[in-house]
This record gives sequence, structure tokens and C-alpha cells, in this order.
Amino acid sequence: LSKRWKFISAEKFAKYLKGELNLSGNNLLLSFDDGFSSNRIVAEEILNPLGIKAIFFVVTDFIKLISLEDQRKFIKERLYPEWRKHPLPENFHEMGSLSYADLKFLLQTGHTIGSHTASHPDLSKLSSEEELIKEVIESAKELEKKLSIKIDHFSYSFGNISFFSKKALNIAKSHFQFVHTGMRGNNFKRMNSWAIRRDAIDMKDSLKLMASFLEGMADFRYVSSLEKYESWASDSK
Repeated sequence: LSKRWKFISAEKFAKYLKGELNLSGNNLLLSFDDGFSSNRIVAEEILNPLGIKAIFFVVTDFIKLISLEDQRKFIKERLYPEWRKHPLPENFHEMGSLSYADLKFLLQTGHTIGSHTASHPDLSKLSSEEELIKEVIESAKELEKKLSIKIDHFSYSFGNISFFSKKALNIAKSHFQFVHTGMRGNNFKRMNSWAIRRDAIDMKDSLKLMASFLEGMADFRYVSSLEKYESWASDSK
């Protein structure tokens, strides 16, 4: 990917969205969701030696779990729930969560920590403002207190507009500068900072398939969803 794309940091991306920095060519910001323990291994063994900085979006209830048994139960029930009909990863029995020590390591080596809710719920199903604030804002404040930083980046559970709501977005807008979706597309036109597009990739995807995603071959599937979402993001109410 680095042969055709220039990896940038969250800081550079933020300045670009604010109009404080111009970017030329093909630029790529790498992000990871959920807070799996493998994130530190990837950072330590691959990203850091290559000088690539990423955003790690973490689920606070997940990273607070101590035992591997509890962590894997959370993965099964909250990150890969049966109703999603997504099979568990092949290495499920090797999976676990990052710790606060891991998060501090990621920060110390130049990466960015973002918030990804407290318990990874379907936010569209939460109508209570109190519940939404707990999931979206209080989870981030907990991270901020533990890590002594400001959390500016948020990504919501499951990524598709079907699992979000205008009410949840308005709550997110009250605390975060940047909201990342899971809807495919690029951000080269300095789109709304609360409607950031992302291309999801799987470790099984070929380089050719990854490149096709980055070139926008699947973006058409998200046009109507993004139009609806951006109308939420642009509405001040």
C-alpha cells in the first residue's frame, strides 16, 4: 500500500479537515476498532518500525476486563453477536483485549487513541439520552481520565448508519471533533468532520481487493446512506 499511498497521522488528518494543512497525492490514515490485544503487537512489530501512526478506537468495557475468559465472552457477545451473523475469527481462542498499559505504550510511540463506546451496542436501539451519554461520552471521559489526554476521535459500533441515529450523533458532536463512520469513501474534499468515511479491510483481503476499495470501487453502495447521515451531521439541532 505504501508504494501508492502515503500514510499520515491522525494529527495531520485533523489539520487537513480543519483547513490548516494541504495534502497532495494519495494519503491514507490507518485505524483499528475495538481494542484487541493484537493491536499492540501490530504497532510494536510492524507499524513502529515503518514509521506508520494509526488511530486505535477502543471499547472501554472491553479493555477493563482482566480475565481472558471474560474478554472472550465479551468478544463473542458484544463484538460478534449472533444477530450479526458474522462468524467468530478463526483465532478467537487467542484473542483478548488491550490493557491501559498497552494504550499508554501506543500513545508514547506516537499513535492516537479514540473512543468506540462503552459496551459496543447498537446505538440506534438506545432512545434514552442517559444511556447514549453513558455509551458515547462517559466512556471517552473515562479514557481521558485514565490516560491524561483529550479524546477527539469517536467511531460508533458496527459502522453502518443502520446502527446509529441522529440523536446519538448529536450527542457525539457535543464532545468530539471527529466522528468516524464505517461507510466506504474518501475524505479528499474535506467532508464534514463528523461524517468521516472509512474503508474496512479484512486480513484475508488480497492487496488487489484492498486497492480496489481504496480506489472507490465499492463506494456507490454507501451513497444514499451517506447523504442521509450527512444531513444529520450538518443539522445543528
